[in-house]
Amino acid sequence: MSIASEIRVGNVIRCDGKTCKVMTQEIRGTGKFGKMVHLKLKSLEDGHTLEKSFRADDKVEDVPVNYVKMQYLYREGSQFIFMNMETYEQFSIAAKAVGRHEVFLKENEVIEVLFGEGKVLSIAFPKVAELKVTSTSAGVKGQSDSTYKEAALENGLTVLVPQFISEGEKIRVNVDDLSYLERVSVRSMS
Repeated sequence: MSIASEIRVGNVIRCDGKTCKVMTQEIRGTGKFGKMVHLKLKSLEDGHTLEKSFRADDKVEDVPVNYVKMQYLYREGSQFIFMNMETYEQFSIAAKAVGRHEVFLKENEVIEVLFGEGKVLSIAFPKVAELKVTSTSAGVKGQSDSTYKEAALENGLTVLVPQFISEGEKIRVNVDDLSYLERVSVRSMS
């Protein structure tokens, strides 16, 4: 058990019977009304977000977790199957808990997984992914670089990119909001 005022972003707690990760934390209030801790939580079971408020001295149940490197094996119905690289034990996670980030999972890829209570809770996706553009329209002459067009990526995702991006190039994508960041430049070693 922890005191609500000691909870930080990234902690995993149990709230209303669900295992949740703290996305934001804010302490408000002073004086005779007392301090309140406002949390934005993401349920690791179904991916829903919820907001909860506690008095600063309320007790909150924290869930002990650790990150484990696991290999993504395959998808079976509504479950993603992972294997612990050290014990070779297999674990599953619900597709709805992974959400829209499933397009970043590649079979046999090793990825960090948040593990607790004897099961996989969530996947620690990297913040940035490098992906190849598989198709996009030609840039429009005379358009500024702030004008965007659609581009299909190797993982099936479609994002908006600047006019100068062409088919076959690699780009960096923000995994959280699925937005274009920059073109990956390739420099020769000569």
